[in-house]
Amino acid sequence: MARMQTDETRTALKGRSFASRAVLMFVFVATLIVAMLLGVRSISTQVENNQAEFLTDAVRRSAVQCYVLEGRFPSSVEYLEEHYGLIVDRNRYAVYYEPMGSNILPQIRVVMIHT
Repeated sequence: MARMQTDETRTALKGRSFASRAVLMFVFVATLIVAMLLGVRSISTQVENNQAEFLTDAVRRSAVQCYVLEGRFPSSVEYLEEHYGLIVDRNRYAVYYEPMGSNILPQIRVVMIHT
């Protein structure tokens, strides 16, 4: 009889051990998935920030090119788009371009529009 109880106890412990391992595996996989999603989101945010910086640099370069060729900074981003080939995706970015004078580099800020 003692042997029967021992076998039953072992079987019960094996069942609990399997359940414990299954729960631990589930928690591990869930944690891994959450970590991956957070990593992808972080990378996506960094890429968006880099794109905004790239557009800021492009606007600045176009404004300087205009100054070099025309002797004055342009009064608007639209002028740069029309005459210097600058392309701005207005669905994704808001460009704040504040002229300070014809011979002073304008203040330029690009902000990503979140939809």
